[in-house]
Amino acid sequence: MLLHVIANPRGDDESRSKRIARAFLEGFSEANPGAEIREIDLYAVDLPMTDAKDANTRLHQARGDLNPAEQKRLDRFCTFIDPLLACDRLLITTPMWNFGPTWKLKQWIDTVVQARITFEYTPNGPKGLLNAKGALVGSRGGAYPDDKDPRESGDFLVPYLTHVMKWIGIKDVRTCFADAVDAKKDQAEAYLRECEAKARELGKTF
Repeated sequence: MLLHVIANPRGDDESRSKRIARAFLEGFSEANPGAEIREIDLYAVDLPMTDAKDANTRLHQARGDLNPAEQKRLDRFCTFIDPLLACDRLLITTPMWNFGPTWKLKQWIDTVVQARITFEYTPNGPKGLLNAKGALVGSRGGAYPDDKDPRESGDFLVPYLTHVMKWIGIKDVRTCFADAVDAKKDQAEAYLRECEAKARELGKTF
């Protein structure tokens, strides 16, 4: 199952991130006819807002000593964790806001990255518990070379999301982003079509 996490509040006709994602999924569906695709729009669901009790629940979950009330709180998180555990491919569609993830995407990450569920601590260090492929598609307002340190390029989104994916066990992470579209002016549409073509090919091999 491919789990598609959408972290952009803009409409389908406005969002460049979603446009690129559609091309990616077209390629994926072409190469994998009949494959299940499950979507979660983070701006259309009620994600848990972590409060002090939730923070304590996370701590006690890591230790393995939840009380019944804390287990009930954890069950709220599992509504979003279970689809992640069930997938063998994870696609995240997102823009970059202020050099990082949208707040809803960060909220989802804080919901699903849970000790003893999506990762565990071992004598050899943390170990991810997922066995899936990952892909990140979207748009960024500027030009961000992938080979640059985030402190130089300003892109803290892709390195952060890649690290989170690897933390929970997703080692194979692929990316396709449209950069500085507005600056391309008359060439913007042609550039977006190029990005769609790349995303479509990426989807075929995902």
